[in-house]
Amino acid sequence: MNRITNSIITNKFVRLIEENHQVIIEHFMNDILRNKKTVAYRKLDPQDLYEIGSRVLRELSKWIAKDLPKEEVKEYYKKLGKIRNEEGIPASQFFQALVLLKRHMWLYVRSQLDNEMTDYKLAMEVSDRVVLFFDRAAYYMLTGYENE
Repeated sequence: MNRITNSIITNKFVRLIEENHQVIIEHFMNDILRNKKTVAYRKLDPQDLYEIGSRVLRELSKWIAKDLPKEEVKEYYKKLGKIRNEEGIPASQFFQALVLLKRHMWLYVRSQLDNEMTDYKLAMEVSDRVVLFFDRAAYYMLTGYENE
């Protein structure tokens, strides 16, 4: 796939996430506040969780568009890991929260795909960037958590 086509596909994915982040976050919120693997999150302010989830999706969009430096990802998620430690959220639960957000993002994207090959290529092309973003976010959250 050439660079122009790749850019169009990336822009389509970014637009889909940005324009529909509220729907994704609502599904995520319903899950995180009911999921047995994230019970510690029930004691946190739901509005704060919503805002953090929205920020993660905005940053993901920037990351995919290559508008977010790795250093900014590192700084924010280390800080978030430290905060979760101070709040008493077990590391396994904040890791699961990231997993749930990623899952709900992909479920939404998949529900919006047409049955065209281009859309499947879109998902595959962007998948690497998404995985890398969430992996880095998880790593830096854990290092922030451990350094507290």
